[in-house]
Amino acid sequence: MSELKGPLHIDGHVEGIIDSQFDVSIGVSGQISGLVKARAIVLSGTLEGKVACEKIDILRAGKLIGELISGELTVETGGKFIGQSHEMTEGGMVVSLPETFAQLNITNEKKSEPQNLINRTESKSSEKNSE
Repeated sequence: MSELKGPLHIDGHVEGIIDSQFDVSIGVSGQISGLVKARAIVLSGTLEGKVACEKIDILRAGKLIGELISGELTVETGGKFIGQSHEMTEGGMVVSLPETFAQLNITNEKKSEPQNLINRTESKSSEKNSE
């Protein structure tokens, strides 16, 4: 994972974690699945997952599906928000998503070790057969 040193604009498909102290914009053809933490988000494409930001603008072509923690939410006519919204607390600090980011990091580590996953699967299969 690279550290962002400025704003990010996405026009393609991204799966995983985006954790930035800067603004993130998702173009009409942009699709994100996963967790997004940013200062401000402008959404014209599709974002599915968990989002934490100070401000989000869902534009008329934008669609957010999932959980949102934000200080300010704007949905333009035609924009869609399907999910839950929570207000950001404690002086703009996100307080609800750290455990989710940690959990996703553990999942990503497991994906990078396919041999361990195979061994775990085999041991669960042999436990079922012995019962």
